[in-house]
Amino acid sequence: MKILKPILGTNIKCVQMNIYSVLAGFLITAIMAAMISFGGAACNTGAQNQAVEIISVTGPIPPITPGGPTVEITLKNVSDEPVNGLTATLMAGRSYDFTFDVSPSMPLMPGASIRQKSILIGGGFSDNVLYPLTIKATLQSGTTSVYTQQVQIKAPR
Repeated sequence: MKILKPILGTNIKCVQMNIYSVLAGFLITAIMAAMISFGGAACNTGAQNQAVEIISVTGPIPPITPGGPTVEITLKNVSDEPVNGLTATLMAGRSYDFTFDVSPSMPLMPGASIRQKSILIGGGFSDNVLYPLTIKATLQSGTTSVYTQQVQIKAPR
């Protein structure tokens, strides 16, 4: 650090703190990348009362269409009551809505999973970018759970 002092100026503590901040940023990024590669999603920024968990976001799903890539979202009901309404909105350049086939007469029961595919018309994505995915679930009691999570769209296996 004595070598840096004449080059950078008089406040070497400030330089040390900036270096530590950059290293902390790299560490956080590395942890997020590890979470994504093992779980497919990271960075929950929503409420603590998530009724539905994101299991996976996969794409492009064959067959490849000229209109845009097909993406599949898999969600799981982790609440104690049925889900009567369920939508997901993926922000990948623009907003893409996924409406899941659940209703009061055909709810998503606790512990059950559901998938929905959609073509991102005129869209595209990169496999190394995080995209915001907003989940909105309406429970049988009328309670609504809404949260946004950053997800990585992974290639199908």
